[in-house]
Amino acid sequence: MKATMVMSVTVAVYLACSCAALGQEHNDRDTACEVFKNASSPDLVQNLNGIVPDDKNAECVTFAIRKLGKERYEPAVTALVKLLDFRRPPTREEKMGFYERPPIVEETFPAAEALESIGKPALPEVLRAIEVASTSTIALENAIAVWMEAYKYERPKGVAFLKQEVTKANNDAIKQRLRGAVQKALRYCGSPEEEEGAACRQAAKGAL
Repeated sequence: MKATMVMSVTVAVYLACSCAALGQEHNDRDTACEVFKNASSPDLVQNLNGIVPDDKNAECVTFAIRKLGKERYEPAVTALVKLLDFRRPPTREEKMGFYERPPIVEETFPAAEALESIGKPALPEVLRAIEVASTSTIALENAIAVWMEAYKYERPKGVAFLKQEVTKANNDAIKQRLRGAVQKALRYCGSPEEEEGAACRQAAKGAL
């Protein structure tokens, strides 16, 4: 009986401390980027261009990216493309191992979400990210996701435009990267048995 009471008290104290810690973390999240809240879009872009994301500034970077995305601020595109592999900090629930569902690109990588909000005006810079060898694997995957999201109502056209870039490229290495991007883009089109999937594969012919 006494052991049970001790255990109950220990659990209660642990939960109280955990809740306090989580509450403090929530307050820290709310106040971490006060300086950004009234910043103009050009100032936010300047800050993103001059910052290297790390654990200390990740909250502020996420805040700035999301704000630029909500404003659909086109001059931010270059800075956002450079942050395509930046992963937002995990939420309190995620740190505790709770996930409502598997995360999707837009929820995990705020720059991808922001670029998708900006839409087709972002595609020239997104294409450059696909073409260059220095783009990380994660950034490349996210760039293709952004590209295909811009054509979400006409995905075969999105694949066709990527195929055109393969034809236009005068560099074998770039051609190879673009062919790989066309192959990956087909994942957004559904199965070959579906109308859209079949149309995408037809659009990709000659590039694979």
